[in-house]
Amino acid sequence: MFSTSIALDEIEPRLKLIDAVLSDEFVTGTLDQYNQLDDTELEEALKDPDTQDFLDASNALTAVRQPLIDLKEQLDTGRDALRQTFEGRAVLIGSTATGAADFKPTSLHASCPGAVIHGVLFNAIMTDHLLRRASRWNSLAIVVAMGVVATCVAAWFTPFYALLISALLGGAYWLFNGIILYDYANTIMDIAGPIVVLLMVWSGCTVARFIVERRERARITRRFSSYVDPALVNYVIEHPEKARLDGQVRELTVVFTDLAGFTTLSEKLKERTVPLLNDYMGRMVPVIRKYDGYVNKFLGDGMMFFFGAPLENPSHAPAAVKAVLEMQQVMIPFNEELKRDGLPTVSMRVGLSSGDMVVGDAGSADASDYTVLGDTVNLSARLESANKATGTQIMMNDRTAELIGDRYLLRPIGRLQVVGKSEGVMVYEPLIDAQSATQEQQRVVALSKGIVDHYIAGKFEDCIESIEAMNRELGPHKLADLYRQQCEEHMANPPENGFHGHIVLTSK
Repeated sequence: MFSTSIALDEIEPRLKLIDAVLSDEFVTGTLDQYNQLDDTELEEALKDPDTQDFLDASNALTAVRQPLIDLKEQLDTGRDALRQTFEGRAVLIGSTATGAADFKPTSLHASCPGAVIHGVLFNAIMTDHLLRRASRWNSLAIVVAMGVVATCVAAWFTPFYALLISALLGGAYWLFNGIILYDYANTIMDIAGPIVVLLMVWSGCTVARFIVERRERARITRRFSSYVDPALVNYVIEHPEKARLDGQVRELTVVFTDLAGFTTLSEKLKERTVPLLNDYMGRMVPVIRKYDGYVNKFLGDGMMFFFGAPLENPSHAPAAVKAVLEMQQVMIPFNEELKRDGLPTVSMRVGLSSGDMVVGDAGSADASDYTVLGDTVNLSARLESANKATGTQIMMNDRTAELIGDRYLLRPIGRLQVVGKSEGVMVYEPLIDAQSATQEQQRVVALSKGIVDHYIAGKFEDCIESIEAMNRELGPHKLADLYRQQCEEHMANPPENGFHGHIVLTSK
């Protein structure tokens, strides 16, 4: 039986073989003889097996010949179609079926048909789009250029902006390398090296800059700390944009101190006065800075300092009071050392006041001083001197008392009209923090309050009785003597314009 499962290259040879057999003279002559026989003669001839086999083979060849001719025609037609389709073209034949053996891994795909890989290579060859690696010198030049740019950026900008700019440069180079060089120019250029250099240079420059700035800051701080309060030095270093601190009105607390009895002490010490004064200042300055106070000036044996600037401190008044009370405690061991050396002791008078004042640089463009100015500052200096008249050690204005609230035990001193003022100011003496106050200290406050209240109310006789009560209980005090003198004067010469409850001080 004929089967169409035949190799295409065997069709034409088989047709030639069949035609050769069928056109053979013996075959054609024999077939002619059989065709001339009648049915009886043919039936008698077919009884011969050889004759039957001959005729069957002849018929089989004739039957096979036509399908082979048809198959050849189909083959020729298919070849003509393929020739028309692929003539002048290159064709790659391969398998893309899932599970086929012709799959290879690539840099983009874990499994890619081999025909596709060959197609990519063929296309690159035919279109001259083969990838070329740039020379090492070009890559080195890019790395060096990136390093130089990163160094300049790190030097000119802050670390954050330098990092941002470096990241943008790295991203721009990454896009340039991938799109321009690789996709369009078919050039392979190192991409990791320049980006790593950017990060390394930024990191190295930032660390070096940090180390240099720390050393420079430490050097400047050491150099100027003995001339300018470190608080101002640190503030200027942390805020370099504020090279000059213009004046501004702020509520601060300013303090003036002075040593009573220092003149007598200096007369005995002579040239040894300066070392002793340095010792005294060396004990007091750390206390002031401990509570964020700014030491503004050394005034011989006195000091001027304030709280709340340059760094803002909402608790400037409590910090000032706490500092001066601790400074008074530091005076105890200082005087004990003077006694051991056979020297007279000294006491520290303090005046402090809170209120609005101008704070900033005062002076010319090339020589200025960071300080505070205003009536509140002058009042503080006058209050320091007023301690001489009242026999107190610390005196503060009513605004300071208002700001500290009930944190400290305050002894009322009265309404003092200091030199240079036309109105009286209610002043107080802070004795101790309220929680540590003793009954004796509370009694001092109560007796003093009775004197002050009677005096302000114009009850001079009652005031004198309160003075005598305090003298009997606590002993004589300069404050009591001052009020007695004021009461006796007003009783002898009543004020013509009415009594305002002030004690007018005539000396600084």
